[in-house]
Amino acid sequence: MAERSVKDLKINGVGQASGGAYRKIQSEGIATLNGEITCEALSGNGTLKIKGTLEAGEFSLNGTGSSDGALRGGKFELDGMFKVSGDVRFSSLHVRGILKAGGSVIGETAKVDGVLKLEGGAEFEEAEVYGHLQVGGMLNAGKLTIDLNGPSHAKEIGGELILVRQRKSKRLLDYLSPHWASRLTAGVIEGDDLRLEGTKADVVRGNSVVIGPGCEIGLVEYKEHYEVSPQASVGRAEQK
Repeated sequence: MAERSVKDLKINGVGQASGGAYRKIQSEGIATLNGEITCEALSGNGTLKIKGTLEAGEFSLNGTGSSDGALRGGKFELDGMFKVSGDVRFSSLHVRGILKAGGSVIGETAKVDGVLKLEGGAEFEEAEVYGHLQVGGMLNAGKLTIDLNGPSHAKEIGGELILVRQRKSKRLLDYLSPHWASRLTAGVIEGDDLRLEGTKADVVRGNSVVIGPGCEIGLVEYKEHYEVSPQASVGRAEQK
């Protein structure tokens, strides 16, 4: 039986294509992909609608888009806004803009310059967020860096090194409404080395814990090292 050749797909202007296996997919304009899609690489400029699941070695979009199903693959790059109803699983993710997911986002490395909004959880080996994030479930990362620029929230945060930094200069929204202030809120933050600024949490638990300016913590549990800024509020601190 002869092997079916895998072809390239190009969409210019307004067009759509059915599901299947492709080598490279390129879209310029408004493109709709129907059904389950697998490809080596997908690059889009404009608007991309995926009605089904997508598995791509490389995914890059400059514009806006949406997906009814899950996305998975090797490299994910977004310049713009994308909304996924399911999970997103890529080895590396770089978001310059807004990524919203109805499920979870899982990857080895992630860099977010903008907004990450998830109804599920997030799991990374290393993640950097410059902006703000909303995580409905647990945020897990070996090394996590958050440079706050807007309100951020996670139910629970866990990791080895967790670094949360607050902007030195306040934005206009910080003065206008506490709801839009650059602050991270979480129920529990747990890790080995924790250095927090601008964070509100019920419980912070770690080996080495540094509570910096702008923090409001209910309980701190630490093993070896603990320090707190005069510009922070801690209800109780206990060495375990």
